[in-house]
Amino acid sequence: MNSTSLLEGLANAAGVFYNNSLQCYDIYSEFIECSDPSGCGTGPDAIAWDYQACTELLSPRGSNSVTDMFPILPWNPELRAAYCQKKYGITPRDNWTAVQFWGQNIKSASNIIFSNGNLDPWMGGGVNEDLSESLLSVTVIGGAHHLDLRSSNQLDPPGVVLAREKEKAILRQWLS
Repeated sequence: MNSTSLLEGLANAAGVFYNNSLQCYDIYSEFIECSDPSGCGTGPDAIAWDYQACTELLSPRGSNSVTDMFPILPWNPELRAAYCQKKYGITPRDNWTAVQFWGQNIKSASNIIFSNGNLDPWMGGGVNEDLSESLLSVTVIGGAHHLDLRSSNQLDPPGVVLAREKEKAILRQWLS
């Protein structure tokens, strides 16, 4: 079996998982040629993600199309603001997440488990240490976001099994 057939097999498996018949998973087909007439990945999901990146999610990193699957777009707040204004007529609110999710005032909440996978690019923006006795951080070693919330699988890395056990113990304590 050669690498092309392995890659095609992986693409087909992803298509089954996402209940999708597209042959291309390029979310920016306007940057890259796509032979699928339905437009590879430019549907509602891609548009929603793009809009959300302009309105809610500050992602202070660029893309280079070498180490990621995205078109070349260096990180630049002014470039991002101009893009969002042109595309959607909005200006990004770079402090939106701190306001919406309480920022430092989250310490007034209770009984929240923040889980982050150490393989997750989102981890840097997550809560990665306990904030109080009932605002707890769990790191999923060898996993990415929400792997601990999925069903158990015999291929789960040991870190996700440990994270689930820790989360269950915390929940049992709170419920008792």
